[in-house]
Parts: sequence; C-alpha cells; structure tokens
Amino acid sequence: MKNKLSKLGALMISGVMLTTSFVSTGTTFAAGTHDYSTALKDSIIFYDANKCGPKAGENNVFDWRGACHTIDGSDVGVDLTGGYHDAGDHVKFGLPQGYSAAVLGWSLYEFKDSFDATGNTTKMLQQLKYFTDYFLKSHPNSTTFYYQVGEGNADHTYWGAPEEQTGERPSLYKADPSSPASDILGETTAALALMYLNYKNIDSAYATKCLNAAKELYAMGKAKQGVGNGQSFYQATSFGDDLAWAATWLYTATNDSAYITDAEQFITLGNTMNENKMQDKWTMCWDDMYVPAALRLAQITGKQVYKDAVQFNFNYWKTQVTTTPGGLKWLSNWGVLRYAAAESMVMLIYCKQNNDQSLLDLAKKQVDYILGDNPANMSYIIGYGSNWCIHPHHRAANGYTYANGDNAKPAKHLLTGALVGGPDQNDKFFDDANQYQYTEVALDYNAGLVGVLAGAVKFFGGTIITPPAKKGDLNNDTFVDAIDLALCKNYILTQNGNIDKNNADMNGDGSIDAIDFSLLKKALLG
Repeated sequence: MKNKLSKLGALMISGVMLTTSFVSTGTTFAAGTHDYSTALKDSIIFYDANKCGPKAGENNVFDWRGACHTIDGSDVGVDLTGGYHDAGDHVKFGLPQGYSAAVLGWSLYEFKDSFDATGNTTKMLQQLKYFTDYFLKSHPNSTTFYYQVGEGNADHTYWGAPEEQTGERPSLYKADPSSPASDILGETTAALALMYLNYKNIDSAYATKCLNAAKELYAMGKAKQGVGNGQSFYQATSFGDDLAWAATWLYTATNDSAYITDAEQFITLGNTMNENKMQDKWTMCWDDMYVPAALRLAQITGKQVYKDAVQFNFNYWKTQVTTTPGGLKWLSNWGVLRYAAAESMVMLIYCKQNNDQSLLDLAKKQVDYILGDNPANMSYIIGYGSNWCIHPHHRAANGYTYANGDNAKPAKHLLTGALVGGPDQNDKFFDDANQYQYTEVALDYNAGLVGVLAGAVKFFGGTIITPPAKKGDLNNDTFVDAIDLALCKNYILTQNGNIDKNNADMNGDGSIDAIDFSLLKKALLG
C-alpha cells in the first residue's frame, strides 16, 4: 500500500492526476505549448529524492525516503549531516552540490515571477535552504570548509536504499589554508550569496549568516588558489571561472566594486587545456562557468569584451554544436540533456534584456524536445506526460539490490521530476539502468532544467494559479497536491512541521488527525 500511495502521489504531481479539486479553473496555456508549469513543479520536487541526513523525510513528497546517513562528520567531530546525494549514488560531492545550489538560486533570482505565478516559490526556497543549511554546517570556522562526505569508489559498490546504508562515512576532503579548492569554494560562495539575495526579505538574520559565510569562503578561495578534489568523478579543469562567477554575486549582494575588479581578473584565467575560454565551446556546467560569469560581467559592466564572449558561445551553439535529426543540440554523450537545458537557461536569462528570437526559438526547441517532442515520443522528465524512462539509475527509486540482478528491474518508485541523461546523437534512448550515460539522474542535471523551465513559463506561457487555494493547502503554495498530503501525514505522525494548521484541519473540528488525512486524500483522488 505504501508503494502504491507514493506512486499515486507522484502521479498527482506530474500532472496525470493534477490538483483538480482545489485549483481555480481560470488557468490558460498558450496554444500548442507544453505544460511548463507542471514540468517546473516536478523538476523542483526531484530534489526531495536526493535529500540526505536525519531530516531527509521532512517536507518530502516521496514517502519512500526518510532519515539516512545520520552520523556524517562524526569522524572529524563536526556535524556534516544534511545536504543532498549527488546522483543515483549517495556521496556528497562538493563541486556539483555547490554548482547546483548556485544555478537553482540564479533561477529563482532571475525568474521569481514564474515561481510565484505557478505556486513553486515555497518549495523552491525549501530546497535551496536545505543546500545552504548544509553549507553552513560544513563551514565550522572562517578557514575551513568540508566539501566531500563519502568515498566514491566504496559507495559505488552498494546498491540499495540510503536509509539502509548505515555506518560511518569518511569526511574525505576539506579546504583550509593548506588545501585549495577554489572551484568548490567559488560555487558555494555564489550559492550562499544568492541565498542572501533570495531570502533577505523572508529571514534577514539567516540571509546575513549566508552572506557572511559567502565572504569567508570566497576569501579562502582567493587566498589559496587551486582546484579541489573530487576523486575521478568531479575533477575540475579550472577555478578562475568559479571565482569570477562568485565575485559577481558578492558584488550584487554588497555593492563592493572590489569584487568586480576581482571577477575581471579571475575570468581571464584559463583551464588546464589552455583553451581560450572567452571563446567558450562548451556550456554552463560544474566544470565550466565562463559563460555565466561573462554574462554577469556584461550585465554589470556593459563592456564589449564580455558581450562578445557571450555572443561567441551562443553563435557556436546555434551553428556548430551537433544537432540530432530530431533537433536536439548534442554536446556530449554523457548526460547530454543537462547541457541543452543549461545552455537554454542562460539564453533565456540573456533574453530578459535582449530581444533575440533566434535564441528563444532554440531554447524552446530544446525544452520541448525534453518534454516529448522527439523521435522517441517520450518525456525525458520522469513522471511528466505518459511515456518516460522506467529504469533510472537511482538506488533509492529503484528499490532493489544487486541480488539476482534486481537492480536492472523497473524502478519500484516513481522518481518524479528527474531529468535523465538522454539519447544518443541519433535520438535513440536506451532505457537501461546499467547504461547510466543515458539513464543517470543528478543534482546538476536538474539545476539547469529548473532554470530553463522557469524561463519557459515566462517566455512561452504556463499555468497561472488564481485565487490561492485554502483548505488542504498546508504549505500555502496555492496548490493542494501530494506535497500537502505528505506534510499532513508527517505532522500527524510527529506533531512537527511548518504547516498551515487551519488549512490542515479539513473537517474544522480543531484537531489535525487521521480523519483530516483521509479527507485530504479523498479530495485529491476526486
């Protein structure tokens, strides 16, 4: 019954059984468009599946997730619990986690109106705060930052639920005055500075704490320059881009022009391949933040050199990147859709201030391809539409172990909102958990996806929710859906949780109990 309910909840979120009982019927879509609003909602929810720590089950739509890895940091005497598992594995890697939090924060900063209009702001802020709470824990003093928990090779020998992966894990790497990690510190700085900007009108004390930590981490990255360690999994080829990107956000948060002076110096630092990164032939990702940093500097300084750098990259994507027969911009064989989503996100941010129809067209083509306009006639976001990957490379969702090859079975649980790696350059997709270049999911995959979907709502249309929902809307996000059902269940079991108790009291008897849960469930089922 538990599995059935969890899948049902996910289906309600994905739009198969979207909130019909409580949402205003005054919603419209542009003719012929995809439901970008629901896809955005799903893509944010995905992060619940990768939560780590004793609070992983709180504010979590997936009832197959709960507390895990509850003693992280015990080997060094620091509480390093929390944060997010990287992908289908359970390591907490510093570089993709910092990158993902920064890009998600940028999404909210640039497209706040889209999040507000579609009722996704509250959940987005919850996910962002789960990142930054962990970053603050990982920074116990002004010159130390722990950035990896778990050893990748050892972790990858395990296939099973994170809740059952018990025991101590190594706090493998930290940055300090003798150990550089400028790339990781730069990304985490940007994430914390963006949290300040996005949260200062909600909780100014917490926002200031994030900003102060951002300044300290940036100072660390600047003082001891060099890349950090990600084993063989996330080894950076540059750090100047990360520090430049971070500096632009510290400038926006503080108005201190010294940060722009820094940024203009750092962006000129190349990578280990000696490429001219002002003519970047890649895109925004955990190992390349040159284009976002150039875009930010173009916006702030107005200098032509940065405008030219951005235009070079966009033109390269329009004319030089391989295009599949189905229209996907195919940059690399490993997780190709993350790159198409990330580049499209940057293009849509650019288009906020620059009317370029060719970029809008390209971005829309990539988003629509991901959502189902492709030769495979499938959605590459799990749970969206009617045909999606059923073998995602994700242990928790899979629900099996390596025994008898069961890990290759279709996933027991619906991993709502996860962007899978995507097809080959001939638009062919291999739905096989063991071919993880196609079926892997990850924090960084969904980061650019969230941003481009928020941009798609702004530029191409989406669902506008009016008026706000009331009874049943426990988190006041204007939706009444499976998130509220999960919050209700959690509150009844623990008597804890930040919920609207008036809205939770479905029958108005003054208490929140199993009757209210049943009434809410019945309403959702129609």
